[in-house]
Amino acid sequence: MRLASLLRLCCPICGKGPLFRGYFDNPERCPACGYYFMRETGYFLPHVAIGYVATVLVALGSWPVLRYVFGIRSPALTLGIMIAVALLFGIWFIRYSKAIWLAIDLTLHPPGAEDFESRGR
Repeated sequence: MRLASLLRLCCPICGKGPLFRGYFDNPERCPACGYYFMRETGYFLPHVAIGYVATVLVALGSWPVLRYVFGIRSPALTLGIMIAVALLFGIWFIRYSKAIWLAIDLTLHPPGAEDFESRGR
């Protein structure tokens, strides 16, 4: 259930509450089950590294597609397309990189009762 919930960008604990309020903004806690998404200040910071690696891999992976599938030989055009792919994919993938980080952290540190209680946050 956790993986399916994260792919739908829903709470990995209950599978009902949304993981995001707007495109970039995480709610402090799940409106359905009360789980605190933000365990501490900077909790989602590791998503940056996850997003960076994925964006670089997708951008670099677009080179062979451009070269061998579409036959584009111009270095300037190839670079321009790779930069556009990196920008568009990077912005789209931000939410999923946060969801991946949440899945990794919940696997390493399963939620306890204290993750549902207000601790002066």
